[in-house]
This record gives sequence, structure tokens and C-alpha cells, in this order.
Amino acid sequence: MEREHLANTLLAFMIFTTFWALYSLGEGRVDAYISMYALEYFVVKAVLRPRRATRDYLAVALFAAFAVAVALRVLEVLGF
Repeated sequence: MEREHLANTLLAFMIFTTFWALYSLGEGRVDAYISMYALEYFVVKAVLRPRRATRDYLAVALFAAFAVAVALRVLEVLGF
């Protein structure tokens, strides 16, 4: 199996499992889902190193969403 197919299959399985686990635990915050999806994407990308035909715009978007979610959570903890 090619790395690209393996990476896509593994990522789909991980996202499905994460959704099922968070939903089963009653998690309702969207930032938790986005953060977990971003972390899974970067782990699969780092481990399997799939080739991309173009620039990885998904990585940029997921990193930006992750950074915003973390910043909002930190501001919430600090009381702002």
C-alpha cells in the first residue's frame, strides 16, 4: 500500500475514532474537536510523510485553527 493511501486511511480512522470517543464522553466544545483533528493530522504527516501535489493549505488552516483555540482557552483561564 502506498504511503499516501495508508496516511489517508489512517487519518480517516483516527478522526472517526476521535469523534466517537469525544461524543461518547459528552464533549460539546468545537475547539476540542478541532484541536484533536489538527494534532492527528500533524502526527500522521510526521510519521508517514505522504507526498502532496500542491502546497499543504490544510496544514496551514488546521494550525491556525489550533492556535486560535489554544489562545482562546488560555485567555479563558486567565480570566479575560
